[in-house]
Amino acid sequence: MTDKDLKCVKGEVVHILRGIYTAASGMLVESMRMDVASNNLANIDTAGFQRQAAHVYAFPDRLISRVNNGERTAIGSLGTGAVVDGSRSSFSPGMLKQTHNPFDVALVGPGFFAVDTPDGVRYTRDGRFTTNQTGLLLTLDGNRVRGERGPIFVGDGEVRVDSQGSVFVDEEFVDRLLIVEFNDREGLIRRGANLYEAAVEAGQPFRYNGTIVQGTVEMSNVNVIREMVNLINVQRSYEANQKVVQAYDETLGKMVNEV
Repeated sequence: MTDKDLKCVKGEVVHILRGIYTAASGMLVESMRMDVASNNLANIDTAGFQRQAAHVYAFPDRLISRVNNGERTAIGSLGTGAVVDGSRSSFSPGMLKQTHNPFDVALVGPGFFAVDTPDGVRYTRDGRFTTNQTGLLLTLDGNRVRGERGPIFVGDGEVRVDSQGSVFVDEEFVDRLLIVEFNDREGLIRRGANLYEAAVEAGQPFRYNGTIVQGTVEMSNVNVIREMVNLINVQRSYEANQKVVQAYDETLGKMVNEV
């Protein structure tokens, strides 16, 4: 084998390895997208759940050139793969479901409920509340619901929440639910249990005059049909990348055995 032939073989091997790497990165991306879509489908009945979407970034393209008699001619560009850089939440409103439970409240439009957790203040759209033995208003996970004056004490009386979030016990005003909003919702970090933490990018929370509906909960904003179609597309894309890896692998094996 001449030096020219050896150089040609090395070039082909580099192209094959690059193709395997690109297709493999595509498989990783689709695998993560599948996890996100599966999690969305698993939470279709979770009140206040916000649909997630994987954030995919493409690696920079490489210029492809043809070399003939020492002259290089550009013929196009080659993709080099992609990577998933976390996920983003969709804050579109979910459907409202009547429960006739006086401790269930739903936000219509923007806004978040503020709650106190062991890790600090967190924010949620899940308005399924309850009380503890001391009469404090809590989330279902036991976190204190914040009012404009602090924790809200409702005791064992009849609770009424008006459209402005004012809480009345036996028709006596107690406090007002602390509803907040952010300048940049992309700065909210999902912390599980329908809770969000405000990163610096979100800006300082400010009070928001949201509309409250008592005896109602906001359901998940996941569209089942769209999510199923997305899951099918992700699976097909994964299989296509898998076949590319297999084809390159067979080509590489044949080349090694013959050379």
